[in-house]
Amino acid sequence: MPTVYVLEPDPAERSRLVQALAGVGAEQVLLDRREALFDRLPACAGDGLVCGAEIGGVSAAELVRELRRRGERLPVVVTGPITAFRTAVDVARLDAADFLERPVSARRLRGALQRMGCTIA
Repeated sequence: MPTVYVLEPDPAERSRLVQALAGVGAEQVLLDRREALFDRLPACAGDGLVCGAEIGGVSAAELVRELRRRGERLPVVVTGPITAFRTAVDVARLDAADFLERPVSARRLRGALQRMGCTIA
């Protein structure tokens, strides 16, 4: 079963992402801090990461940059408001998989996960 990390500090938004991922046939690992992601990755690589445009004061672009610097090729789907256009451009340049405008529909999130190679039901 594929593993999708959900990195979102805001409990309400994390809940919305979990609901959107319901029934996709992937194990969800819920994280609220980027350090928790970095602690897990060396031991248990996932199939994808869904995160917000900003995680605890750090932009998703900085997160993706750090992942790539560490040699992690984990596909990343970033969610954020339409006003996060600059973040969308930055993460695309850093080889993230996709940027989805909030609120994210289950169909769009599943489609992004499939495009990044996550085998989901």
